[in-house]
Amino acid sequence: MVRLFLSVDMAGSTQFKGRFADGSSWLDTFRTFFTNFPLMLAGQVGFAFLEEGETPVVEVWKVMGDEVIFVATPESPEALVNMLLALIRTMNAYEERYLEDLPLRLKGTAWLAEFGTRNIELEIPELSGGEGVRAIDFIGPDLDLGFRVTKFSRPACLALSFDVADLVIAAGNAGDVSLHLIGSEELKGVMFGRPYPIIWMLEAGTDFNFMPWEVEQCPHMARAATMPPSPVSDVERAIGNMRLYLRKMHGVERPRMVLGGAG
Repeated sequence: MVRLFLSVDMAGSTQFKGRFADGSSWLDTFRTFFTNFPLMLAGQVGFAFLEEGETPVVEVWKVMGDEVIFVATPESPEALVNMLLALIRTMNAYEERYLEDLPLRLKGTAWLAEFGTRNIELEIPELSGGEGVRAIDFIGPDLDLGFRVTKFSRPACLALSFDVADLVIAAGNAGDVSLHLIGSEELKGVMFGRPYPIIWMLEAGTDFNFMPWEVEQCPHMARAATMPPSPVSDVERAIGNMRLYLRKMHGVERPRMVLGGAG
């Protein structure tokens, strides 16, 4: 089984909280986020799958600081694309409604993990409740990789692991999104030190909604702000080069993940 993990983090939260002498001044902002964002995402997921007949479950896995992480089980590349679209639409709508006058932004990351061999699902009895309520944690190298990829996340877009991007470009509805290959950078502790491709996603036909000072401070954002969507061939080449390196130099096979419970 392959699961999709979606991380949404508040950029600028540390400085924002530091402006206030007491927690009550910023508490409502974050209470609203952790309460309303999941509800808004559920609504966008329902809208994205309106014509599919069945709405998949996208549920909160855990909350870490100012970050909320969702987990879902897409049944196809097309379902994966719809979930990503629902997430970025929710991020944009939430910022417009709740953060327009605050120095806070939302940044997102998406990655996949295959369970059964590489990664495990673990119940934590101490946190589980009665009547079938189970506290589940997920552990494994794909989870570690995903948390590393969050290093690439920036406001107003989604950072994708190359496994996610690989399935996006194979989807029948790939034209609904645009992918931007920003460059590559080493991720500590993963991929044997090989620079990992930085791939950002937008909804097709939209532009990066960066603030001027964000562009000034981040070379990756400055590049993205002026670049068109990357050709599919460029994204495929970056993914293929990574897989070649893993196989040739380290004997590691990392084929395209298979959705729908067959992974």
